[in-house]
Amino acid sequence: ELVAIRAARPMSPASNLKVVTTGAALHELGPDFQFETKVIRSGNAYVLMGDGDPALGDPAFFNLLRYRDRQGERREIDEEALLGFWVDAIVRDHRANHGAGALPPIDIVIDDSIFESEGWHDGWNDNDRLKRYAAEVGGLNFHRNTFHFRPDATGGGSPDWSDMRPAAPWILASSRNRSTRVKKGGSSTAWISRSPTSNELTFRGGVKGRFSEKQDPLELTIHDPGLMLGRLLAYRLEQNGLEVTEVRRGKVQEPEGVPAIGPVIRSPIDRIVERCNEQSQNMYAEALLKRTVHEHLGTPGRWADAQETILDIAGERLGPASSGLVEDLKIDDGSGLSHDNLVTASFMTAWLDSFDDDDSIRDLFVESLSSGGDPDDGTLGRRFRDFPAGWRVDGKSGYISGVSTLSGYVTAPDGRRWTFSVLCNGVAANVRGAKALQERVAREIANHGRDS
Repeated sequence: ELVAIRAARPMSPASNLKVVTTGAALHELGPDFQFETKVIRSGNAYVLMGDGDPALGDPAFFNLLRYRDRQGERREIDEEALLGFWVDAIVRDHRANHGAGALPPIDIVIDDSIFESEGWHDGWNDNDRLKRYAAEVGGLNFHRNTFHFRPDATGGGSPDWSDMRPAAPWILASSRNRSTRVKKGGSSTAWISRSPTSNELTFRGGVKGRFSEKQDPLELTIHDPGLMLGRLLAYRLEQNGLEVTEVRRGKVQEPEGVPAIGPVIRSPIDRIVERCNEQSQNMYAEALLKRTVHEHLGTPGRWADAQETILDIAGERLGPASSGLVEDLKIDDGSGLSHDNLVTASFMTAWLDSFDDDDSIRDLFVESLSSGGDPDDGTLGRRFRDFPAGWRVDGKSGYISGVSTLSGYVTAPDGRRWTFSVLCNGVAANVRGAKALQERVAREIANHGRDS
């Protein structure tokens, strides 16, 4: 140990908690784990079976995936293509089972029972409920659990909000448009509101020109994303000639040996852990935490069981030394959005050490962190640009009101590695100073390494 200053003091970790969450997920689920989402048939109902996958329909991965359409053309995956795979498969299956003539109606059942029903954490700031970084989490997630809008004010009258992804025309039909066009020389102030417990939307503010594909869309979180996914699927089935009587939630026992209807969509854990840590995706962290709880306890993943699960895993990873390190640990969520989470710098460095010592997941875990000074590698891309040549910082930053944190690794050109954790609380008026301290600590570790 090089230095420890109040290292046993419990502190709010903010997004530093993600290295605990992702590490616990890799430990419990294993580096080869894949989330699986599929459709099965149960009588005249088609059941979407959720596995808690946070990456299902995430636009961040669309450019990595290709498929061939009915004409044999290779196309990039998007949210409509994903839904279309299941729509086509359900239509084919229903027709195959009922032959020619009129088809009986079907139900769409959402089985997201792998997680608890609560998708919003009571410890989060209610003012963040509509913001993309505070999306609800469920056993079925889709499109980051947000709607994306690109409004257009180039025509006459009120701005057009019909570019909505995933498309949900029935929501647009019941929405209220109170937005206006911005006059020449003005700036766009457009935003979208809804009540906390509904998806009834109101478009507000001023729209300037037309949002292009190169612009980031306006995002709005979805209430009850699992049920919304069922309704998105049902709407597209109806557009393809099937009558859907009901979209409902239910727990269904999957029959053994019965094939899925259409594709089983799999997301490997390495991709999810990397996106969670590099891009600080909160919904990913919550899904990983709840999936870890489910795997560990065999019950629906609940925030209430996070403490027990993480303490058990910490004991397995850290051994007898864990008792002193976890005494004041408090795990309230998976992302660090809650101010009720508490860790110590001593625990964080011991936790990080345990992964550096673990050949089975070391590389996956370290590479999931953001690399300082690399603008294409996440939240530390603009920091550590003047770090000593050949030395590297891989870490996870964190920020919520009054909290700034950084934990990770400093790696020498010859492969030697040091762990560090700098947790700053009560710094609302001096976040810049907290970041400067964190960066100086990492640089001093590198200076020590060069001199030793």
